[in-house]
Amino acid sequence: MIRVGAQVSQARGYEVAIQEAGDAGLRALQVFSRSPVGGQSKSLPAANSLKPILRAAGIEVFYIHAPYFVNPAAADPDKLQRARAALKQEMRRAKRLCGDYVVLHPGHWQTEAHREAAEAAFAGTVVEMLKAPGRVLIENTAGQGRELGSSWTELRSIFQRLGQTRRVGLMLDTAHAMAAGQRLQTRDDADLLFEEIEKNIGVRRVAGIHLNDSLYPVGSHRDRHAHLLEGVLGAAALRHILAWAEDYNCPLILETPGRDIAQRSADLETIGGLSQEV
Repeated sequence: MIRVGAQVSQARGYEVAIQEAGDAGLRALQVFSRSPVGGQSKSLPAANSLKPILRAAGIEVFYIHAPYFVNPAAADPDKLQRARAALKQEMRRAKRLCGDYVVLHPGHWQTEAHREAAEAAFAGTVVEMLKAPGRVLIENTAGQGRELGSSWTELRSIFQRLGQTRRVGLMLDTAHAMAAGQRLQTRDDADLLFEEIEKNIGVRRVAGIHLNDSLYPVGSHRDRHAHLLEGVLGAAALRHILAWAEDYNCPLILETPGRDIAQRSADLETIGGLSQEV
């Protein structure tokens, strides 16, 4: 069975977000534990208090997305230290929330000449994060601005720096892959995507898929998500991604426009319709 989930707001409380996801039949969930752009973080529920709520709702995989306000590849030593401290804290927050993974973007390089140094700095940040309990998923990016991690070869270099630890995997974002240059119209296109991942990282390290369409053309390097099949994602490619996710028991997380499940009802219907053909 395909395990479908969504990114939702926890503004009304974690319990509400989890229960609504369960009521909608979702089996995976993703939230930010704090504002992704900074500001005062809210208090968290008591440790392990969400475990029975997640179980009762049928949520099998719970992702906590790391905030964007720090740069885990910063060249400035003070900024890098602050990023590492904040992200180690995020690992502890995820454990308190009974989260399974912290999802992390690789950050930004400052100048092209320092790009390799930024890779090393990011890998060092992940090593620091792993001093706290939990697991990390590195997300491929659109390559917008000076983002690290938009090419599979760059991600391969990052994963090689980290070694074969089972505590680090990949969160595949389909919109980011298209924005970075991967066409996803046909079954062959989807096969090529997974071949690239296998060659550079290994598909067994994919522990989740952000299932998104891209509003802008392939190769635009612009990170703007669209509802499924309303952008440049093709139905044949999407159908094959769904089949792959089922074969590998890989959860799907919708990050299409909207803050709650109701606003993604059309996406859930699209998945439901295509999954009948898988």
